[in-house]
Amino acid sequence: MIAQTARFIKQLIQGDALPAYVIFREPAVVISYFEDFVKHRDAILKALAGSKPHLIFQFGWHRETPERAAEVAAEAAVVHRLCPEAELIFLCNSEREVALIAGVGLRAEYCHQNAFLDEGHYRLYDRPIKYDAIYLARITPFKRHHLAVGVKSLRLIGDHSPQEAGYFAEVMRAFPQASWQRKVFSRFVSRAICEAHCGLCLSAEEGAMFVSAEYLLSGRPLVSTRNLGGRDAFFAPAYAYIAEDTADSVRDGVAAMKRCAVTPAEIRQRTIDKFQPHRRRLIAILQDICDRAGVKHDAAAEWPSYFTHKFGLRCFNGPRVRLTRILKRRK
Repeated sequence: MIAQTARFIKQLIQGDALPAYVIFREPAVVISYFEDFVKHRDAILKALAGSKPHLIFQFGWHRETPERAAEVAAEAAVVHRLCPEAELIFLCNSEREVALIAGVGLRAEYCHQNAFLDEGHYRLYDRPIKYDAIYLARITPFKRHHLAVGVKSLRLIGDHSPQEAGYFAEVMRAFPQASWQRKVFSRFVSRAICEAHCGLCLSAEEGAMFVSAEYLLSGRPLVSTRNLGGRDAFFAPAYAYIAEDTADSVRDGVAAMKRCAVTPAEIRQRTIDKFQPHRRRLIAILQDICDRAGVKHDAAAEWPSYFTHKFGLRCFNGPRVRLTRILKRRK
């Protein structure tokens, strides 16, 4: 019921908005997830008709293989054919991703998506610890919940699709000791995280996994497996245990992170500090675009006016953002 209500409110406010966030209108600079842009390519290009668009892309799923980089190049070629004047800039979540995207002839910058979480959305809560670990993740096979079977006290938070009902039932049978909740609203994520000793990140590949940084911004250490996607960019050995792909190793990692000597405040601050080079890199990109277009913007000084949590992408940031920064379909 909570998830349905959230979707209804979002649809009501979003209306005919496209999945792209307007950073500047002059010059035309928008940011979008590349996967979402591809699905709505014609509508977005139509909405930007009459301008020289500067299209900044994030990746919702990794492009850390030559095959996936080639797919991006093929889609980019279509965009250039439809809109030759468009500038495409790809923000990558790892140095390997940068190399592969640049290797297919596209502009790639190491500018991690998790650095654009608004740290003000996360807090440190001094709450009683109820769980050894928490896993905030969709109940879907690539999240590899089975690797947490050795964790004695576990909280699972995540929804599943009707097509994943069988897997969900399998997970629930495997984790009789776990407390499961379908969803928590974003403003309450830190409260849930702070009731556990540590967070879990168990997929072998995906995107940059926002929740990996949400654990850290909430002051909690984490246990992660090695992965493709770049989520380890803001990790440090003192509060991020890299486990092998076995339940025993994950269990041992949780035990180690229960003994983590780094304070929650330090984990949070060190994470925020690591965000800053990525934010400065984007600001430099935006300033360069404005300078080349001959439009006077001070991208650094104006940062508070256009930065919002996740740039409003794949999340609900409220009416103000949707009314002032959305890109609408042109009828």
